Order: sequence, then C-alpha cells, then structure tokens
Amino acid sequence: MKASYLGAMGYSERRNFPIAWPIPPAYHDPETSVRSYQEGMAECELAEEIGFDWISFSEHHYSGRIATGTPVVMAAAVAERCKKAKIAILGHLLPLNNPVRVAEELGLLDNITNGRLIIGFLRGTPNEDQTYGVNPAEGRGRLLEGMDLIIKALTEPQPFSWEGRYYQYRTVAVWPRPVQQPLPPVIVATRSDDTVKYAADNHLGLGVSFLPVDEMAKITDKYQSWCQAAGWQPEPEQIVYRGSIYLSETDKQAQDWFENLTQSKPAPAIAMRSTVAGAIDAARTGSEFDLRNVVAGSAQGDIVGLSPSLSFVGGPDTVAKQIKAFHDRCGVGVVDLFFQQPSVDHRDVMKEIELFGREVLPQINEF
Repeated sequence: MKASYLGAMGYSERRNFPIAWPIPPAYHDPETSVRSYQEGMAECELAEEIGFDWISFSEHHYSGRIATGTPVVMAAAVAERCKKAKIAILGHLLPLNNPVRVAEELGLLDNITNGRLIIGFLRGTPNEDQTYGVNPAEGRGRLLEGMDLIIKALTEPQPFSWEGRYYQYRTVAVWPRPVQQPLPPVIVATRSDDTVKYAADNHLGLGVSFLPVDEMAKITDKYQSWCQAAGWQPEPEQIVYRGSIYLSETDKQAQDWFENLTQSKPAPAIAMRSTVAGAIDAARTGSEFDLRNVVAGSAQGDIVGLSPSLSFVGGPDTVAKQIKAFHDRCGVGVVDLFFQQPSVDHRDVMKEIELFGREVLPQINEF
C-alpha cells in the first residue's frame, strides 16, 4: 500500500478563520500567505523524502484551508522541488472548467514532470458551483461529458470537432501530448453510481474521500462488480482513499489534542471526546467505528457534527490499523492524507510527517 500527501497549502493562520464559506479576503495578509505556501512546499518535500509515493493537489475556491484554486500551478511549483513522487491532480472540478483547457494543462504537466502525472476527475461540492456561476443541475452532465472530451483530447492523434450538450468546439488539437501513452493514470473521484460505473466501464481508477470504511466498502463493492462485468480487474493503485489525519506519538496524546481543541469549540465537546476514544478502542480491538466529527478544509468550517472527515487519529500503531481496514475491506492501494488540521501549525505538521514516515509507512507498505 502506498501513501500520498495532500498539498493543501493551507494559510498558516487558518485557526483564526470563521466557521464559514467563503473565507472573507479581509483575513488575508500577503506576508503570511507567502510564508504559508513556502511552508506547504517544505511539507511536500519532506513527505517525498520520507517515502510518500504521491503528492496530490485539489481544486478548491474561496478557501484558505485548501488554498489551491488553480492546482496545476501549485503542482508545477512542487514538481520542481520533488523529483521522484508522482504528482496527482485529484483533481480539477470539471463542471467549473473548460475541458479543453484542462486537457492542455494536464498534457503540459505530464511533460514538466517527465511522466509522473496522475489525473483525477471530480464533480466538487455544490457551494463551489457559485464560483463561476455554474448551474448545479448541470454538474453531473458536465462532469460526464467533460471526462469524455478530455480523454479524447489527450489520446486522439488528429484534430477533431466536438458537438456535445454542454461543449461545442470546431477544432480540438491539444498540444503537447502526454509523455505517458496512451494516457496517464486516471482516477474518478466519486460516490455516485453513474460515475462509479463510468470509471469501471472505461477502465479508470476510483477515488473516495472522507467516508468511513463501511460506507466506502459499499461503493468499492459496486465498482469491483462493474469492473468484472467490463472484463478487467483494477490494480491496487487504482483505488484511492482520501482522509484527514491527526497522528501523535501515543493514543493518549491524540486524545489530549482533542481535549484541547474542545476547550475552544465547546458545542461538540462530548461527541468529540466519545468519538476519539471509540475510534482508538476500535482500532485496538479490530472492531468498526466511524470517526466523523472533525472537518478540515470543508465548506462548513472546522467542526461539524457527523460530517465525514477525520479518518485517522491516534498513535502510529492505531493509525496503521485504521488505514489497514480500508485496504482489507475496500481494496485501497493508495491512501491520500490531509495533515493540515486547522489547529495544527507547520512545525507540528512536519513532526507528524516525520513520525508517519518512521512508524506508520513501514507498516502500511507491507499491506
């Protein structure tokens, strides 16, 4: 099993943000922002150094928590520092973007990285449709048509025209072509049956974010069945899970972190205490538990009861067992990890990455 580091590039003073979306531009300080991106890139460098196989980037808007509105720009900058890790765009929010422009960006990025690109297709959250005025009712259709168009644009050797429901182009001739032929690996990030089946029918990978293991298993069971019906079997790296993580030296330290957090966020304190303790106990015993109380980088804010987010919490052995559950039950071959929790600063994120590389990565590499 492989690990991916999510390069969220969060604003370093994100703990001071309101629990709201969008984040008002008034919270932005240029000096702090520049430092935040430098810290984020240093985290990516350390992740590669200690053995993460992928570094991922995701498109989000009006957010200082995941501050990568144009993920390919960030990916290109990191790719010049990180020369070994795969660069995963997980991904563009396709309904918000011109598919031909996305294809051009992906082709260029695969050349810049000398064939290290992983492509991700993503619908995105409804609130972000507001960013460019996209009709939410068209989102699913734009996603499906956009995926078809981008794949053809990256693989068709001759110019072609496109007459679809949402996109019409007299001439499409994307340059440069990807280094990886016929196409870089593609992950469809989705929970919906129609796009899960699209991934299976087109021999593409599947990505799922922030769901508990039993909920993801329902999706991957369908995916595996539809892959079999389409006459193929996905490789381990074609099933990706993205989850948030808080890693400490011990389970007790993880619990203490939650206790400190609840002092400033009193409303969900009881739920959070019981949830963390239950998750740690479940990891010790091998039983099931859903940890779904802390949301980092979401439209809803830092903490929302029963929202799917903080997937892995505890000491190294506990976190390794939690990750193993996704491998064993869902077939996950790559776990994409979001370390930048709102109350955790750069120095502590670096410590977590080092600890993960020293104590957790050797365990999950055996899965």
